[in-house]
Amino acid sequence: MAVGIIAEYNPFHAGHAYQIAQIKNFSDAEIVAVMSGNFTQRGEPAILDKHTRARLAVANGVDLVFELPFVSAVRSAQDFARGGIRLLESLGVVDTLAFGAEVTDLPKLKLAASTFNEKFFADELHALMSTGTSYAAAVTKILATVTDLDEKFLRQPNTILAVEYLRTLPEKISPLLIARRGAAYDDSTLHEEFSSASAIRTAIREPSPPWQKISAQVDAQTLTALRDEKLSGLVDEEFLFRPLLTQLLTATAADLRKIYGMTEGLEFRLLDAATQAESLSELVTLVVGRRFTASRVRRLILHTLLDVTGELIAEVDASTCAKVLAFSERGRRLLKKISAPVVTKLTKHLNRRDLTEGTRPLEPCQKILRTDVLASDLRATLFDVPKPRRTDFTTSPTAKVTGRHG
Repeated sequence: MAVGIIAEYNPFHAGHAYQIAQIKNFSDAEIVAVMSGNFTQRGEPAILDKHTRARLAVANGVDLVFELPFVSAVRSAQDFARGGIRLLESLGVVDTLAFGAEVTDLPKLKLAASTFNEKFFADELHALMSTGTSYAAAVTKILATVTDLDEKFLRQPNTILAVEYLRTLPEKISPLLIARRGAAYDDSTLHEEFSSASAIRTAIREPSPPWQKISAQVDAQTLTALRDEKLSGLVDEEFLFRPLLTQLLTATAADLRKIYGMTEGLEFRLLDAATQAESLSELVTLVVGRRFTASRVRRLILHTLLDVTGELIAEVDASTCAKVLAFSERGRRLLKKISAPVVTKLTKHLNRRDLTEGTRPLEPCQKILRTDVLASDLRATLFDVPKPRRTDFTTSPTAKVTGRHG
């Protein structure tokens, strides 16, 4: 049986390499990663496209990489975790989930996860939110009281995800907690060892990137990819602003309420911001409030642009769609042991007419794939010179066939 990871690899760095090394010390089993596609959980475009990031993950010891579909990846931490675990479980070959967290006390993390099911939790949550406390802050306060863990640790993104993994994890998949080393998830400063992905991305966006320092944080192949403008360039989410502005200025509140996550009057905040903002970052700032984080607003913007409706999510949310992005030789052999349907060639499941004509009914997996294609196309426009579109139809899974781990 294999060890699963749910990741973004945005980009792959020394901390990820450390995690893989720790997994290999624990087990010689294959490593299967479920990786978000061209947009991240925070609603931001990935710095490298999904196929490149998957290839680099395999080059660094992962055996098999599946895409975490957009409809799961660009969601709350709970939905992100649930989507990743559901996909891993559907494969039937994963019996361990490896994940990192700032908190290394697994029993306390399990206690935090089980607290969500306690009757008092809903009552406490309602009471705190009725005073204007955000959902995330209210949950943190309750869990800190129950577990006696410091709130600052419970607010860390990796610990939040760890708790969500444990909430969702089925009995047949065991947790493998690996202590997270180095900088905090959102630390924007490069360090000598284990800088965060956020710090690496920030450094790359400097007018003169400190490539010598960056090279200490990533492997040679990842460094080459990051310096290759054909692969990375500088993807810029600000290019979302004008199409979003056009959409908002021609939309009604009723139109926007169909979009997934458009609740609590967010449609009116977005419509109002569209009449004032001069940039995407300013629009996000105008919409953010005590109950609405910047990540939630960015996800909502993507859902609006890609027409991800509540109806679509309700239809596909219980479905899985296992699309392969890359594999090693060990991963290729593992693929043969997977009994669930696996997507290796997109055109066997979806064609270009499904994106433009909509003349045939689509199954849930096909609708998931369609949204992934559109998300890839959207990211391709976020450059000074747009990248080629519809590449999901022409890009095959990358294979690596050399080395002990494939």
